[in-house]
Amino acid sequence: MKSCCAVPFRTVSSFPNPTSRIPFFCSRVCAWTSASPSRNHPTLLASISRPQGKKVGQCKYAFPPQCCDGGDDFLVVNFYRFVMIKEPEEEIAKHLDFLKDYDIRGRIYINEQGINAQYSGPSKDALAYIEWLRDDERFSDVLVQTSPALNGHAFPKLKLRYKPSLVQLEEGVSNLPLLDPTMGATPLEPSEWRRRLEAVNRIDRDSDLTQKDYILLDVRNGYEWDIGHFHGAERPNVDCFRSTSFGLSVSEVSASDPLATADKEKTNILMYCTGGIRCDVYSTILRQQGFQNLYTLKGGVSNYLKNEGPVEWVGNLFLFDSRLSLPPSAYNPEAKTDARSIQQASQKNKFARCYICGSQVSELRHRNCANLDCNLLFLCCTECVKDLGGCCSLNCMSAPRLRPVLPGHQRYKKWYIYRDLGMHNELKC
Repeated sequence: MKSCCAVPFRTVSSFPNPTSRIPFFCSRVCAWTSASPSRNHPTLLASISRPQGKKVGQCKYAFPPQCCDGGDDFLVVNFYRFVMIKEPEEEIAKHLDFLKDYDIRGRIYINEQGINAQYSGPSKDALAYIEWLRDDERFSDVLVQTSPALNGHAFPKLKLRYKPSLVQLEEGVSNLPLLDPTMGATPLEPSEWRRRLEAVNRIDRDSDLTQKDYILLDVRNGYEWDIGHFHGAERPNVDCFRSTSFGLSVSEVSASDPLATADKEKTNILMYCTGGIRCDVYSTILRQQGFQNLYTLKGGVSNYLKNEGPVEWVGNLFLFDSRLSLPPSAYNPEAKTDARSIQQASQKNKFARCYICGSQVSELRHRNCANLDCNLLFLCCTECVKDLGGCCSLNCMSAPRLRPVLPGHQRYKKWYIYRDLGMHNELKC
């Protein structure tokens, strides 16, 4: 079965009865080797802009020295660009030829509409690819973001290939006018996003009005919201971006659709996601549906945290690689997470709650069920991890194929390792 991120897993829209089973498919995170984020790492994250001029001894992309000294620090790099590529297969061949001598792993997808890339590698190799890419005028000013990967690669291997849709939606995106800037939303710089968000949240606190002229729309999955989101953003009732349907209600008003009753001509829609690409895609759909005032956060949450810190943000940022999440301090070392705001948010809603017992979790990072045949991605408190042996329910505790409980931030290795180990144990018995 295909999924929007190619590898199936299960997740939940809230913390229901621990024995319930609701299958969903979306993320690749269940399949990778362990890695953990840094909480006090130097500024290994940068949003790169094309240099105006390079001084002697300076990195022309404004990276800090440790990114450019040829050391062994690993980075995760993310970028995308919607641009016409007439011969995508030839473009892919060029990229493969360049990368054959570099230690790069990740997902790099190319088609007629552009490129979408997330990859990891030693800083020297990771940045060499960016420098090579920027020599092409089509990508000379692409916004590139990096973050630390302290345990080495965050992806198991390199996948550089043609993909019909750079972002997965049920109806596909090849028919969307992604190359027409007039059909997308207006991108807001992080500073402007912060100014507007502070203003609307201040109005929310000081006003009793129920009719809003704005909507803060989280264009991610519900489980991403569960560990971090902007103040004022409702939890999206979405478990896979592929099935997102905000603003598409026709015959009946959906209670879970925040845009169902919005005035398409007057309501300001403020959209955000992790890195920006999902908003860029979905804003064209909303434009086609007649929504007039659409705004996106340029570069997504990762770019915002790097530039503004966690102002109006609560929690960590979910990531679709082996690290699973990073705190704001990984993007901005001067950023300080407000533990009080996390506690307050947890008291009001389902944010940062244990899937099993409903208590507040101390670690904002998902884990996979120890039952190999379940593999549910869920939040769990330390007590429930211990009591249920890393499983998500009592039923899973008695499953025939159980993996060992992993401590701390460790991640399970490839599923077939445990499958083969289980078969070996069965033969011994």
